[in-house]
Amino acid sequence: MRYLGLIAFGIVFILSGLAARGLAGSSGGHIELGQLLLMGGYPLVSAMLLLGWLLGRYPLIATLVLLAGVISRDRHNGHARIYASRPTTMLRIYAPRVLLLAFSAFLLSAILMPTFDVIMLGQWNGPSTLVLIACYVIAYTGLITLLSVFTRGEAWLTLLLAVTAMVWDALRRGGLLDNAPPGIAQVVAFILPPQGALFRVETAFAEMQPLPWASVGYVIGYGVVTLIAAAVFLEDREL
Repeated sequence: MRYLGLIAFGIVFILSGLAARGLAGSSGGHIELGQLLLMGGYPLVSAMLLLGWLLGRYPLIATLVLLAGVISRDRHNGHARIYASRPTTMLRIYAPRVLLLAFSAFLLSAILMPTFDVIMLGQWNGPSTLVLIACYVIAYTGLITLLSVFTRGEAWLTLLLAVTAMVWDALRRGGLLDNAPPGIAQVVAFILPPQGALFRVETAFAEMQPLPWASVGYVIGYGVVTLIAAAVFLEDREL
């Protein structure tokens, strides 16, 4: 059902893009926002911009949907105790599951986002699209897996942290945290998901500029560190 829901969500994106293409498609193969403005006013243009913003968060949505309960569900149902009674490690059981679900989130996003770009812009943004998707999937796979070791509300908590990180980074970029005590803004940004680095990657992608590989490395490092922490706590925590 989770896969069907994500696929249905993707189909809505594609149908919306095709509708916009039919209403305001240009000979150059992209959507003319001016034409949309004439046809539906600011509400229609705002809806399309919101649709594009949501599409950029599809890897995050897919990751949260697919990995929700990846460990905590078995703890709640008692299956984890059964697994632990066997002559194997918990890591050997859950690592393939996490990797498979993360790859599924990446694959669904890698199909949808380039397709939508072709519909809306007449072309896709090349391999940088896949890098952006990988950044979101890796970062939030690590975080939700770590939280899943401790709580059943890992998906909601991850979403809360993601939104908090977006707001915090927007405040920082807007200069509203300049008067905060020294180091506080940096420490909070370090603890939260790496939205600053993700924003730089996403901005470069949107403007078709070279990707900031230092930011890409930071995001991937965040995901790897949280995955390692999840593996350590998974092996050491009492069932």
